[in-house]
Amino acid sequence: MSEQPFADWWHDLGSVALLGTARRPVPALPPLGLFSVALDPEARSEEALLSSAALGAAALRAGRRPERLTPRAPATADERPAAGRLAVQLLELVLTHPPAGAQQRDGLVLHWLGAAAAAGRRVPHSLLPTVLDLATASRRLRGPAAAVLDRRGEWLAAQRPDWSWVPDALSGAVARSTAAEHTEVDWARLPSAERLPVLAVLRADDPARARSLVESTWRSDSARDRAAHVGALQVGLGPEDEPLLERALDDRAASVREAAARLLDGLPGSGRAGRMAERLRPLIQPRGVLKRTLELALPDPPDAAGVRDGLGKPPGRRSVRGWWLERIAAGAPLGVWTAATGWDPATTVSRLSDEDALSGIRQAVRLRRDPVWAAAVLTRVWDPELVPALPAPEREAVVLARFATDTSPSVAALLAAVPPPWSAEFSLAVLARLGTLRAPAVQLPQAMPQLLSGLHRDALPALEAWLARARNESSVATHLRNLLQFHSVKRSISEAFG
Repeated sequence: MSEQPFADWWHDLGSVALLGTARRPVPALPPLGLFSVALDPEARSEEALLSSAALGAAALRAGRRPERLTPRAPATADERPAAGRLAVQLLELVLTHPPAGAQQRDGLVLHWLGAAAAAGRRVPHSLLPTVLDLATASRRLRGPAAAVLDRRGEWLAAQRPDWSWVPDALSGAVARSTAAEHTEVDWARLPSAERLPVLAVLRADDPARARSLVESTWRSDSARDRAAHVGALQVGLGPEDEPLLERALDDRAASVREAAARLLDGLPGSGRAGRMAERLRPLIQPRGVLKRTLELALPDPPDAAGVRDGLGKPPGRRSVRGWWLERIAAGAPLGVWTAATGWDPATTVSRLSDEDALSGIRQAVRLRRDPVWAAAVLTRVWDPELVPALPAPEREAVVLARFATDTSPSVAALLAAVPPPWSAEFSLAVLARLGTLRAPAVQLPQAMPQLLSGLHRDALPALEAWLARARNESSVATHLRNLLQFHSVKRSISEAFG
């Protein structure tokens, strides 16, 4: 088949398709090599056009010369042995028929990958494509998956562009590789939306480098960007950030000043903290014959330095002087309270009568993660954001105590305050508490994310007993069955690698 007549005919056929058969006739078929093809002379022009296009497309595919590819070097030998037969069967089960439903698949895969890495095993060759595809779609699986691909898996990942994340994941640098290479010129050229991810990565690895980039474009950035960049300094916040934050207190934009003040609340050794301490001390007034009541005087209107430190106009519907007191308490070192009263934190909080001051202390404790003050405040007021500041055993004890007194409907919010994994004692207590609720069908699905990630394996018998009692409650039984299947498979995975 001559290439030029065919190319001319194919071009003419395209013109007919664009202009319509009413304006141009369908060109006659050219010779197609060894094949003798003829269209039905009685066919309508539209049918002739479609038939010609089909034949021409087939001729193009059939006539294309094969590409010459350079053979790829084979993969080097794996260094780890493959996971055992039972472990592989469990992975196949999780990938194809997740026991607790597709929504929980990633959690079980993540556990399998972690157990394999700890045991020095790898993903079997037959499941490498499936695992790579799954990790491509779920970023949290990438690092754990890359750790157990071994040499064959790394070789395979290099064959497809959408698996190109593997080298970065292997080095623990999914985003670090590009973020770390940004010069000040690169940073200045980045669109606003792309800067925050770079800052997030750099602040975790090199806080000084990230701060340097923020400072390099400070004068030319918009107020919105400056405020966002200041907020990003929360990651890795330290005394070295104080000069930039002090500079931000003089910014012309209120949003930037407020962002800087919030971060300075987390630096109890800063100059601003010292200035707030000087404002707080005269306000602390123990009262009574034995000085067992802690009262606070309200602050006077601030001077220019006070306004610069954040004592400006309060939000709507707030007492002006009460809001100033809250801001002073949030910014001052917590040690000012114990030094001024001679009491420990628990006594200070119990005798404090001013709610605005207490709110400021809570804000300071959240930012500084002081475990002693967190425990003290939690005896006075429930604040789930303070629980992570406590040591792990105390977190569980505080939440269990809250179970006994909490009348709110949300058990899930309480459980979310305790990071997984949970102890066996806490897990059993949680199941007992859930089993006594009036409406477990409402509470149980809300608490499922925490139960899936936190529940201890020793609590499975109690879970089975609850399921046996709930056979007639279909909704509750379904959730319990999913939860039991999830943790049963999770335990089986651990035992398969044990």
